[in-house]
Amino acid sequence: MQPRDSKRARPLPDPTLLEALDSDLLLRCASYLDADGLARLGRSSAAFGTPQAGQQRSLANEAAHQLFRRSATDEERRCLPKHEDESDIGLYR
Repeated sequence: MQPRDSKRARPLPDPTLLEALDSDLLLRCASYLDADGLARLGRSSAAFGTPQAGQQRSLANEAAHQLFRRSATDEERRCLPKHEDESDIGLYR
């Protein structure tokens, strides 16, 4: 009997592979996700959910920040101020 193939994604062979990708490219890819997808992305890896050295926001929060800035009107921005403990993903939702 043959072993069944696992349907789970296999880990990348080299964890530094993602580090080799440009952050602008990763942000562009993340911009196609909705707020829930961005939240899942941030929880999936510290590389996406934790601010990297010299960065104010994590990659997932930066994508949400840019999406909110592009999609919200001036009135929506005035009505939806960001609270201190609120993430950019929470604001984008």
